Formats: sequence, C-alpha cells, structure tokens
Amino acid sequence: MRIGIDFGTTHTAAAFYDGQTIQAIPLDSQNANPNLLRSMIYITREQKTFLGLAAVRTFLQQDTGRPVVYQKKVVGTIENTVAQQFKMPGEPDGPITIIYDVIIEEDIGAQGRLLQSIKTGLRSDSYKGTSIFGRYYTVQELIALVLCHVRTQAERQFQREIHQAVLGRPVQFSDDPAEDERAEQRLRQAAALAGFTDVTFVPEPVAAASFYLNQVHQPETVLVFDFGGGTLDLTVMRVEGAQRHELLATHGVLIGGDDLDSRLMQNQVAPHFGAGAAIDKNFDDRTLAFPEDMAELLNQWQTIPVLSQQQHLALIRRAKRYSPEPKKFAALECLVTKNHGFDLFERIEQAKRVLSAEPQALLNMQVDEIDLALTLTRRAFNGAVSQELSQARQGVREIITKAGLTA
Repeated sequence: MRIGIDFGTTHTAAAFYDGQTIQAIPLDSQNANPNLLRSMIYITREQKTFLGLAAVRTFLQQDTGRPVVYQKKVVGTIENTVAQQFKMPGEPDGPITIIYDVIIEEDIGAQGRLLQSIKTGLRSDSYKGTSIFGRYYTVQELIALVLCHVRTQAERQFQREIHQAVLGRPVQFSDDPAEDERAEQRLRQAAALAGFTDVTFVPEPVAAASFYLNQVHQPETVLVFDFGGGTLDLTVMRVEGAQRHELLATHGVLIGGDDLDSRLMQNQVAPHFGAGAAIDKNFDDRTLAFPEDMAELLNQWQTIPVLSQQQHLALIRRAKRYSPEPKKFAALECLVTKNHGFDLFERIEQAKRVLSAEPQALLNMQVDEIDLALTLTRRAFNGAVSQELSQARQGVREIITKAGLTA
C-alpha cells in the first residue's frame, strides 16, 4: 500500500488514492482542518516531542512571556597549529599549537525548543542539524519525526503496515545541482528513518497538476502555480484528458510565504519596535540611529531573542532612556526579553492571510509593554513584497519560455 505525502515548509498532508477516490489521512485532531499538520516540532528539555498545533500551543504556554536569560557555555575546544616565524632563546623548534575554548551563549530559561520551516534546512549543506538540550539531531532525524507521525496515522486509519510512499519535492531545493541532489538524498534518508522502505519522488507542481487532471474534460494547456512556505514551484502541462498529458516544463523560484512574513515585519511592523528610530544624540548633536544589523535580527522570530544578549540589550535600554521615542524601545525590550517573537509572527501571518481577501487587516498585540494596533493595507503589503513579486513574475516568464509558448 503506497501513500502520498506532501511534506511542506508550513504544512504537511497525506492521502491514499485507490484509482477512483482520494482519501485524506487525518494528521492533527487539534487543527481546524484535521487533515493538515503544521510542520512544526517542539522538543522539551526532557526530549519529549510535540508536533503540529500541539507544538505551537505548548511553546506559547511554556516559553512565551518568560525571561530570556543567556549564559556563556563551553562546548568544546579547538586546536590551531601555526608555523613558527621566530623563537626566543631556549624555545623548541617546530610549529606552535594553540588550544582555546569554543564558547556559545545559551538561553538557559528555555523550557523547550520550537522548530519551524525545517524543510528549508535541506537546501544548505552547511546546516547538518542542531543540538537540543544536550542531544544532537540531524536535519534528517528532525524531518523523520514528522514523517513517522504521518506513517503512524496512516497505519491507524487503514489498519495495516505502510512502508511505501510518494513524496513531493520542490522543483529546485537549490540553484546548485549538487546541493539539490544532496537535499533529495537527505529527504530520502529521513523517510527511511521514519520506516519507509520504498520511496519515490515527484515534483510538487506536477503532483498538483495530477490532482487537477481529474477535473479536466477537454484539451487545455495548464500553468500550475504552487506557492508554498519556502518555495514557488511552477509547471506547464498540455492536457488532452484525465489520462493523457504532456509535461512541457518545470521551474522553481526560491521564495515562499516565510519571506513575505519577514518583509511585512521589516517594512510595516519593525518600525514600531524602534527600527529606523533614533537612539539618542551624540555630544556634537548628531543623531545615532538604531543599528541595521540589530534591525535585521527582527526579520525572523527565531533570531529575535538574540537581541536580548548583553551587548544588544545595553543599547536597547540606552535608547529606552534617551530616545525621543522611548515607548518603541520599551516594546522592543519586552519583545526580546520575554520571548514574544513567535507570537508576533503568528499575528503577522494571520494578518497576511486576511489581506488575501480584504483590502486591509488589523494587527493587534497588547501584552506587557507592547501596545501594537496597526492597520495593514493590501497596497502597502504589495509594496513591501515588490521584490518577491518581481521574482514570481520572472519565474512565470521563464517557464513559459522553457515550454516554448507565449503568454
């Protein structure tokens, strides 16, 4: 028995097709749509794992609003051997070996670790995995946690063992062919760890087109625009009927919904937390602006807690005292020291979804020193994501050219 799995950056879904009908496999009973599992993992200090909506709710309950406390921790040593340029009398000949500690700063107040958009980790060869409270997880092991849950739920529904699966994959994990091949191999290894012994892959927009074929009753040329949390995948197909089709071209663009959330934060929300504001005035009356490198840390919820490290926090508190806009920096201090970043990005994404149907959306967040009541307009949103829109347009032009067609 073979099931189909769409392991996505944002959501995961699975189904079984018997040749006549498609049976969705419920993956998260807590979700409003139980057939969708948010591709999120929360791992506690005791290595207990939560998935989907349970991961989000447990993180919000246990880790939001708590103090962020960074502590330096020695995680190993590095030996660096260098050639000897000169030596003092009595010193031995030969190279010099210098040994020094590797020190990281760890948030010791964390009750657990929330992981989001794990799929994007497949792109980069530099990201092998992460250490969570003393245990190292490879990216394959993290993805396997999700895929194992899918297999367990499928076996529960169909009352039989399942070891065969078709997995969707982006047209391009990366622009580099070697990295793209490596990413698929990692996904295959994750599936094997989850208990799947027979795995095949299909490009995600081709899978979407296959679903669409069931509704086609006359010849068409179809563009499938598959915009996910991490990638935009495109397919052009010529369809003669449900059983006859020709794949003309596929194309991938490395943009996704996560990028749009970051743009909204950067352009519309971050200024309310001091980005672009003056910290204070120097002795010669010149205005000191909020540093750009610190503002960039606001663009993803995962990096917001870094701003609670001492060197950043000292500047934020200085701005809170001397800036002409102290309330913004008071809100920023609360955001970074009480771990409200994920909650804020959840609200940003919800507002973004509203803008798909409405000309404006309200973004509200009133907690501690944060008093945010912001009206986001679709026009401003389109302006904020203009670069991504251009990339999407260019992707459509390129696939039409690859397919040998004109618009």
